[in-house]
Amino acid sequence: MLLTETTAVLPLCDVNASITASGELNSVNMALYDHATFIIHFASTLAFGVGASAPIISIESATSDAGDTADVTFHYKVSTASGATLSSAMTYGADNTSSALSNATAADWAGHTLILEVDADELRSSSLGKVYNWLTVDFTNATVGTIAAYAILSNPRYAGASMPIAI
Repeated sequence: MLLTETTAVLPLCDVNASITASGELNSVNMALYDHATFIIHFASTLAFGVGASAPIISIESATSDAGDTADVTFHYKVSTASGATLSSAMTYGADNTSSALSNATAADWAGHTLILEVDADELRSSSLGKVYNWLTVDFTNATVGTIAAYAILSNPRYAGASMPIAI
């Protein structure tokens, strides 16, 4: 079985995208999948704006593209070594959860990879029972710098020869 028969892999922004002040990445639709993994790689030149607060990363959910109805609690891990110094010793830190992930210093993430994960059963729904299937990674509070970001949607409800990409 091919990876593309059971997953959708898609970019969330242009390669080397600059996130300044606040910004949202492209949205993804979880309607056909049970799991989303967001991979964000921060440039080694990451720097916060002068006088800015630490950036906060959240995952927003809604019933439509780029909506913001409810923040989702997600799992996250950060690589233990910068991409510039990759070695066989590099691993990912412990699994943590958050709904508004804050980073105190740019040095903690510069050159590192952040992985965010959400299961479909963690998505909220409206009072009428409509599930908020659209997810958007959101940056607030600071100049974050240059990133590359991808989403991997997995565990499809119905596998196919070419899985649809909802972005």
